[in-house]
Amino acid sequence: MMYISFQRFVHFDVYICCQILSCMVQFTNTCMPNLRYGNHLVGSTFKIIETSSLFSCAAECVSYGICKSFNFEFGRRACHLNGLDDLDYLEGGGRDTDFIYSSIISWNKTTLGPCHDNQCGYTQRCNSKRRGNVHCGEEFLPNIAKSKSTTSSSLYKYQPSVAVDGDLTATWSSGSCFHVAFGDFSQWWQVDLLDNYVIMEVRVTGREDCCPERLHDFALDVYQADPIAYPDVSPQLCYMYSGAVTERGKTVAIQCTSSVTGRYLRVSGKETENEQDVLQFCEVQVYGYNVIHCCTGGT
Repeated sequence: MMYISFQRFVHFDVYICCQILSCMVQFTNTCMPNLRYGNHLVGSTFKIIETSSLFSCAAECVSYGICKSFNFEFGRRACHLNGLDDLDYLEGGGRDTDFIYSSIISWNKTTLGPCHDNQCGYTQRCNSKRRGNVHCGEEFLPNIAKSKSTTSSSLYKYQPSVAVDGDLTATWSSGSCFHVAFGDFSQWWQVDLLDNYVIMEVRVTGREDCCPERLHDFALDVYQADPIAYPDVSPQLCYMYSGAVTERGKTVAIQCTSSVTGRYLRVSGKETENEQDVLQFCEVQVYGYNVIHCCTGGT
Protein backbone atom coordinates (compact mmCIF):
# COMPACT_ATOMS: atom_id res chain seq x y z
CA MET A 1 0.00 0.00 0.00
CA MET A 2 2.84 2.43 0.82
CA TYR A 3 4.45 1.79 -2.58
CA ILE A 4 1.20 2.51 -4.45
CA SER A 5 0.69 5.71 -2.45
CA PHE A 6 4.24 6.80 -3.21
CA GLN A 7 3.73 6.08 -6.92
CA ARG A 8 0.53 8.09 -7.01
CA PHE A 9 2.22 10.93 -5.10
CA VAL A 10 5.02 11.19 -7.65
CA HIS A 11 2.60 11.08 -10.59
CA PHE A 12 0.54 13.85 -8.93
CA ASP A 13 3.70 15.91 -8.35
CA VAL A 14 4.68 15.60 -12.02
CA TYR A 15 1.12 16.31 -13.14
CA ILE A 16 0.90 19.57 -11.15
CA CYS A 17 4.24 20.72 -12.56
CA CYS A 18 3.05 19.99 -16.09
CA GLN A 19 -0.17 21.94 -15.54
CA ILE A 20 1.76 24.98 -14.35
CA LEU A 21 4.20 24.84 -17.25
CA SER A 22 1.44 24.31 -19.81
CA CYS A 23 0.07 27.76 -18.92
CA MET A 24 3.43 29.29 -19.81
CA VAL A 25 4.59 27.52 -22.97
CA GLN A 26 3.28 25.43 -25.82
CA PHE A 27 4.50 21.84 -25.49
CA THR A 28 5.75 19.88 -28.48
CA ASN A 29 6.09 16.58 -26.65
CA THR A 30 4.54 14.83 -23.69
CA CYS A 31 5.16 16.26 -20.23
CA MET A 32 4.87 13.10 -18.18
CA PRO A 33 8.29 11.39 -18.12
CA ASN A 34 8.65 7.63 -18.26
CA LEU A 35 9.38 6.66 -14.63
CA ARG A 36 10.21 3.08 -13.68
CA TYR A 37 9.29 2.54 -10.05
CA GLY A 38 11.32 0.09 -8.00
CA ASN A 39 14.07 -0.05 -10.65
CA HIS A 40 17.60 1.27 -10.67
CA LEU A 41 20.41 1.04 -13.20
CA VAL A 42 23.58 -0.64 -11.91
CA GLY A 43 27.17 -0.39 -13.07
CA SER A 44 26.81 3.10 -14.56
CA THR A 45 26.61 5.70 -11.78
CA PHE A 46 29.33 8.36 -11.99
CA LYS A 47 28.00 10.80 -9.37
CA ILE A 48 25.62 10.75 -6.37
CA ILE A 49 23.99 13.95 -5.14
CA GLU A 50 22.52 13.92 -1.65
CA THR A 51 19.39 15.81 -0.57
CA SER A 52 17.80 16.11 -3.97
CA SER A 53 14.35 15.91 -5.50
CA LEU A 54 12.99 14.18 -8.56
CA PHE A 55 12.94 17.32 -10.70
CA SER A 56 16.29 18.66 -9.53
CA CYS A 57 17.76 15.21 -10.22
CA ALA A 58 16.55 15.40 -13.82
CA ALA A 59 17.95 18.93 -14.15
CA GLU A 60 21.31 17.77 -12.77
CA CYS A 61 21.44 14.90 -15.25
CA VAL A 62 20.84 17.11 -18.27
CA SER A 63 23.61 19.50 -17.14
CA TYR A 64 26.26 16.77 -17.54
CA GLY A 65 27.21 15.93 -21.11
CA ILE A 66 27.60 12.21 -20.43
CA CYS A 67 24.48 11.72 -18.28
CA LYS A 68 21.91 9.54 -20.00
CA SER A 69 19.66 8.54 -17.10
CA PHE A 70 19.30 8.71 -13.33
CA ASN A 71 18.12 6.75 -10.32
CA PHE A 72 16.25 8.74 -7.68
CA GLU A 73 16.44 7.14 -4.24
CA PHE A 74 13.32 8.33 -2.46
CA GLY A 75 14.25 7.29 1.09
CA ARG A 76 17.57 9.15 1.14
CA ARG A 77 16.45 11.71 -1.44
CA ALA A 78 19.65 10.89 -3.31
CA CYS A 79 20.19 11.41 -7.03
CA HIS A 80 22.32 8.82 -8.88
CA LEU A 81 23.56 10.07 -12.27
CA ASN A 82 24.25 7.39 -14.89
CA GLY A 83 26.37 7.38 -18.02
CA LEU A 84 24.07 4.78 -19.62
CA ASP A 85 20.36 4.25 -20.25
CA ASP A 86 20.61 0.57 -21.15
CA LEU A 87 17.63 -1.30 -19.72
CA ASP A 88 19.64 -4.53 -19.69
CA TYR A 89 21.38 -3.16 -16.59
CA LEU A 90 18.17 -2.51 -14.65
CA GLU A 91 17.69 -4.22 -11.30
CA GLY A 92 14.84 -4.31 -8.82
CA GLY A 93 11.20 -4.12 -9.77
CA GLY A 94 9.71 -5.28 -6.48
CA ARG A 95 7.68 -3.09 -4.18
CA ASP A 96 10.28 -3.36 -1.41
CA THR A 97 12.54 -0.83 -3.16
CA ASP A 98 12.15 2.94 -3.25
CA PHE A 99 14.14 3.70 -6.37
CA ILE A 100 12.83 5.47 -9.44
CA TYR A 101 14.68 5.08 -12.75
CA SER A 102 14.27 7.38 -15.71
CA SER A 103 16.02 7.99 -19.01
CA ILE A 104 16.59 11.72 -19.42
CA ILE A 105 15.37 11.59 -23.03
CA SER A 106 11.80 10.99 -21.82
CA TRP A 107 11.61 14.36 -20.04
CA ASN A 108 10.08 17.44 -21.57
CA LYS A 109 12.82 19.94 -22.33
CA THR A 110 10.98 22.83 -20.68
CA THR A 111 11.04 21.12 -17.29
CA LEU A 112 14.81 20.63 -17.49
CA GLY A 113 15.83 24.28 -17.66
CA PRO A 114 18.23 26.12 -19.98
CA CYS A 115 20.88 23.40 -19.99
CA HIS A 116 18.68 20.97 -21.91
CA ASP A 117 20.05 22.25 -25.23
CA ASN A 118 23.58 23.26 -24.22
CA GLN A 119 26.54 23.04 -26.55
CA CYS A 120 29.06 22.09 -23.86
CA GLY A 121 31.59 19.34 -24.43
CA TYR A 122 30.82 15.72 -23.69
CA THR A 123 32.93 15.78 -20.50
CA GLN A 124 31.91 19.27 -19.35
CA ARG A 125 29.14 20.43 -17.02
CA CYS A 126 26.64 23.09 -18.00
CA ASN A 127 25.81 25.79 -15.44
CA SER A 128 22.75 27.98 -15.89
CA LYS A 129 23.08 31.71 -15.39
CA ARG A 130 20.59 34.54 -15.15
CA ARG A 131 18.18 35.19 -18.03
CA GLY A 132 18.53 31.63 -19.24
CA ASN A 133 22.17 31.92 -20.27
CA VAL A 134 24.42 28.91 -19.79
CA HIS A 135 28.11 28.52 -19.03
CA CYS A 136 30.26 25.51 -19.86
CA GLY A 137 32.39 24.64 -16.85
CA GLU A 138 35.72 22.89 -16.71
CA GLU A 139 36.11 19.19 -17.44
CA PHE A 140 34.49 17.21 -14.63
CA LEU A 141 36.05 13.95 -15.79
CA PRO A 142 39.85 13.60 -15.45
CA ASN A 143 42.23 12.53 -18.19
CA ILE A 144 42.91 9.09 -16.72
CA ALA A 145 45.68 8.29 -19.23
CA LYS A 146 48.04 11.11 -18.26
CA SER A 147 51.45 9.88 -17.07
CA LYS A 148 50.31 6.24 -17.02
CA SER A 149 52.43 3.29 -18.14
CA THR A 150 52.53 2.68 -21.90
CA THR A 151 53.91 0.15 -24.36
CA SER A 152 53.78 -0.40 -28.12
CA SER A 153 54.39 -2.95 -30.85
CA SER A 154 57.55 -1.03 -31.87
CA LEU A 155 58.90 2.50 -31.68
CA TYR A 156 60.93 4.99 -33.62
CA LYS A 157 63.14 7.39 -31.64
CA TYR A 158 60.65 8.43 -28.94
CA GLN A 159 59.16 6.21 -26.24
CA PRO A 160 55.41 5.50 -26.26
CA SER A 161 55.10 7.43 -22.98
CA VAL A 162 55.44 10.76 -24.83
CA ALA A 163 51.81 10.29 -25.96
CA VAL A 164 50.54 10.62 -22.37
CA ASP A 165 52.87 13.34 -21.07
CA GLY A 166 50.15 16.00 -21.15
CA ASP A 167 52.09 18.07 -23.70
CA LEU A 168 49.81 18.95 -26.61
CA THR A 169 52.65 20.43 -28.63
CA ALA A 170 52.09 18.37 -31.74
CA THR A 171 55.45 18.60 -33.49
CA TRP A 172 58.15 15.99 -33.99
CA SER A 173 60.94 18.36 -32.93
CA SER A 174 59.27 18.92 -29.57
CA GLY A 175 59.87 15.27 -28.67
CA SER A 176 56.22 14.82 -27.75
CA CYS A 177 55.04 12.73 -30.70
CA PHE A 178 55.15 8.95 -31.07
CA HIS A 179 55.19 6.60 -33.99
CA VAL A 180 55.90 2.93 -34.50
CA ALA A 181 58.93 1.70 -36.43
CA PHE A 182 58.92 1.69 -40.21
CA GLY A 183 57.94 -1.71 -41.54
CA ASP A 184 55.68 -2.56 -38.57
CA PHE A 185 52.62 -4.17 -40.16
CA SER A 186 50.97 -5.08 -36.81
CA GLN A 187 51.15 -1.68 -35.20
CA TRP A 188 49.60 -0.74 -31.90
CA TRP A 189 50.07 1.49 -28.85
CA GLN A 190 48.68 0.77 -25.39
CA VAL A 191 48.18 2.53 -22.04
CA ASP A 192 47.58 0.91 -18.65
CA LEU A 193 44.99 2.97 -16.77
CA LEU A 194 45.82 1.11 -13.51
CA ASP A 195 42.16 0.51 -12.69
CA ASN A 196 38.91 -0.49 -14.37
CA TYR A 197 37.03 2.46 -15.81
CA VAL A 198 33.92 3.04 -17.85
CA ILE A 199 35.51 4.68 -20.89
CA MET A 200 33.43 7.54 -22.26
CA GLU A 201 35.67 9.52 -24.60
CA VAL A 202 39.13 9.22 -26.17
CA ARG A 203 40.95 12.15 -27.76
CA VAL A 204 43.81 11.56 -30.18
CA THR A 205 45.97 14.46 -31.37
CA GLY A 206 47.69 14.19 -34.74
CA ARG A 207 51.00 15.72 -35.77
CA GLU A 208 50.94 19.43 -36.65
CA ASP A 209 54.16 20.00 -38.61
CA CYS A 210 53.83 17.07 -40.99
CA CYS A 211 52.01 13.96 -42.09
CA PRO A 212 48.56 14.18 -40.43
CA GLU A 213 47.41 11.35 -42.74
CA ARG A 214 49.55 8.90 -40.76
CA LEU A 215 46.71 8.86 -38.25
CA HIS A 216 44.20 6.81 -40.22
CA ASP A 217 42.00 3.71 -39.99
CA PHE A 218 42.59 2.86 -36.35
CA ALA A 219 40.67 0.94 -33.70
CA LEU A 220 40.23 1.87 -30.06
CA ASP A 221 39.93 -1.32 -28.00
CA VAL A 222 39.52 -1.72 -24.24
CA TYR A 223 40.67 -4.78 -22.31
CA GLN A 224 39.98 -6.06 -18.81
CA ALA A 225 43.40 -7.75 -18.67
CA ASP A 226 46.70 -6.99 -20.36
CA PRO A 227 46.54 -8.51 -23.86
CA ILE A 228 50.33 -8.76 -23.86
CA ALA A 229 50.34 -11.10 -20.87
CA TYR A 230 47.00 -12.70 -21.74
CA PRO A 231 46.73 -12.84 -25.56
CA ASP A 232 43.39 -14.67 -25.41
CA VAL A 233 41.61 -11.83 -23.59
CA SER A 234 38.74 -10.45 -25.66
CA PRO A 235 38.81 -6.79 -26.72
CA GLN A 236 35.85 -4.47 -26.27
CA LEU A 237 35.57 -2.15 -29.24
CA CYS A 238 35.16 1.48 -28.26
CA TYR A 239 35.35 2.86 -31.79
CA MET A 240 36.63 2.09 -35.28
CA TYR A 241 37.92 5.22 -36.98
CA SER A 242 37.75 5.01 -40.78
CA GLY A 243 39.71 7.19 -43.14
CA ALA A 244 42.53 9.63 -42.47
CA VAL A 245 42.84 12.72 -40.30
CA THR A 246 43.75 15.34 -42.90
CA GLU A 247 43.99 18.45 -40.73
CA ARG A 248 47.38 19.09 -39.13
CA GLY A 249 47.47 19.11 -35.34
CA LYS A 250 43.81 18.14 -35.08
CA THR A 251 42.53 16.50 -31.91
CA VAL A 252 39.88 13.91 -32.75
CA ALA A 253 37.37 13.50 -29.90
CA ILE A 254 35.83 10.03 -30.07
CA GLN A 255 32.94 8.80 -27.94
CA CYS A 256 32.62 5.06 -27.54
CA THR A 257 29.75 3.63 -29.57
CA SER A 258 28.91 1.11 -26.84
CA SER A 259 29.52 0.67 -23.14
CA VAL A 260 33.10 -0.49 -22.51
CA THR A 261 34.80 -1.05 -19.17
CA GLY A 262 38.41 -1.99 -18.67
CA ARG A 263 41.93 -1.16 -17.58
CA TYR A 264 43.89 -1.19 -20.86
CA LEU A 265 43.21 0.99 -23.88
CA ARG A 266 44.87 0.10 -27.18
CA VAL A 267 45.15 2.13 -30.40
CA SER A 268 45.73 -0.19 -33.38
CA GLY A 269 46.43 0.66 -37.00
CA LYS A 270 44.16 -1.39 -39.27
CA GLU A 271 45.06 -0.48 -42.85
CA THR A 272 48.86 -0.41 -43.12
CA GLU A 273 49.63 0.15 -46.79
CA ASN A 274 53.43 -0.12 -46.94
CA GLU A 275 56.63 0.08 -44.87
CA GLN A 276 56.46 3.88 -44.72
CA ASP A 277 52.87 3.88 -43.45
CA VAL A 278 53.35 4.25 -39.70
CA LEU A 279 50.86 4.82 -36.89
CA GLN A 280 51.69 8.27 -35.52
CA PHE A 281 50.10 10.66 -33.03
CA CYS A 282 51.24 13.14 -30.40
CA GLU A 283 48.83 12.73 -27.47
CA VAL A 284 46.12 10.36 -26.29
CA GLN A 285 43.66 11.51 -23.63
CA VAL A 286 41.18 9.11 -22.07
CA TYR A 287 38.12 10.23 -20.12
CA GLY A 288 36.11 7.88 -17.94
CA TYR A 289 34.98 7.15 -14.42
CA ASN A 290 34.94 4.48 -11.74
CA VAL A 291 31.44 3.18 -11.19
CA ILE A 292 29.94 4.27 -7.86
CA HIS A 293 28.18 1.34 -6.21
CA CYS A 294 25.49 2.13 -3.73
CA CYS A 295 22.73 0.69 -1.74
CA THR A 296 19.77 -1.32 -2.99
CA GLY A 297 16.37 -1.98 -1.57
CA GLY A 298 16.22 1.49 -0.01
CA THR A 299 18.97 0.81 2.56
